[in-house]
Amino acid sequence: ATLGGFKHIALSNEASANEATEIESGVNHQYSKSLEFEEDFRWYVKNYISADLNYFSFLRPLSELQIAKLFSGFPKYFPVFKSCNVGSKTDIWCGACPKCLFVNIILSPFISLQQRVAVFGKDLFEDMQLKKYLDELTGISDVKPFECVGTLDEVNLALAATIKKYDGNKLPALLDHYVKNKLFEEYRDSDLNLELKKLEEGHCLTDEFLEILKQKLFEG
Repeated sequence: ATLGGFKHIALSNEASANEATEIESGVNHQYSKSLEFEEDFRWYVKNYISADLNYFSFLRPLSELQIAKLFSGFPKYFPVFKSCNVGSKTDIWCGACPKCLFVNIILSPFISLQQRVAVFGKDLFEDMQLKKYLDELTGISDVKPFECVGTLDEVNLALAATIKKYDGNKLPALLDHYVKNKLFEEYRDSDLNLELKKLEEGHCLTDEFLEILKQKLFEG
């Protein structure tokens, strides 16, 4: 960036990356994507590389839910986007890992079942072989998957919002499993729209960049 004469180095790490993978120990396998690392590295850049460089994550004030909501407005990219580590070498969604299930969950409040099936090749909520991962993603189990996934709160909020879309009709297997857990009672009456209006206060954005983000998030 310095050699090219650029001022800003913008990353796309969101607020969700700050949550520990192992809650009790505080271990976060996404440490390099966390705000803690970002602030430390900004200090290093300023003191040892160049005081003129602005290293920051543009998406830091946002949750995975907010990013999913924004992404849902660009359906032309649904057939081509990928975020599956297992299938990365062959450019596919494997449909059998925690990352695939998480992306399915986080998008489910905002896009239709038909759209999700088109992305993943099946309704992942019908696959009980993914129950272990659902329990890890929601906090029913003690340890989150060692994948870049959202927070426990985001996953539960997304599931609760998705269940409301079924409006009392028969739930797919994984959602039926989830509603039988006490966690669902904590989230069943949650207001997703309210959560989507919140911005994380911990970030390194300038007022200019923050305003751009707000305009896009709250437009319409």
